[in-house]
Amino acid sequence: WVANALRRPMVAEPGGQMIYSTGSTHLLSAILTRASGTSTLLYAQRYLFRPIGVELRPWQRDPQGIYFGGNDMYLTSRDMVKFGSLYLNGGRVGNREVIPREWIDSSWTERTSSPWNGHRYGYGWWTRTSQLHTVRFAWGYGGQYIFVVPELQLVVVTTSDADSRREGSHTWTLHRLLDEYVIPAVLSSESSEGGS
Repeated sequence: WVANALRRPMVAEPGGQMIYSTGSTHLLSAILTRASGTSTLLYAQRYLFRPIGVELRPWQRDPQGIYFGGNDMYLTSRDMVKFGSLYLNGGRVGNREVIPREWIDSSWTERTSSPWNGHRYGYGWWTRTSQLHTVRFAWGYGGQYIFVVPELQLVVVTTSDADSRREGSHTWTLHRLLDEYVIPAVLSSESSEGGS
């Protein structure tokens, strides 16, 4: 898979219009595997997931044994909340730094935007605005989302049937649930607490 991704022809100049490619994230997994001398699974387990209380299960690997860098991690909703909370808390769990704050900020820095949906994109994280609040989100296949709204100290996850048809407005419906129900409920709760 790595060789196949590297053989692909350039279809646009670097720094131009966004072209999302899961092949690129698989290349990152291969680079991490070679640089660390261990699998992406073991590296992620040791330095990222075990410190936040998540036990990773193995997921799909390419024919050379490199864990797929694009998707298929099979995180539970609770795992996703823990990961989103790590980002919400600036990379810390209690007093322990798991991810440097600088990396959180860098991954959330908007570098391009999607020509299809208008969402802005950083390093693995998307950004949009809802109810005048910045929403950062990790977007998994078929409608698996981790929404982080730092100004509201809010993490929301959604899961969907990854085998369902992807046509239509399913993913927009998930965004609308956040926009029209969850965030207004949090804002209403904050205003009632502030007034009491």
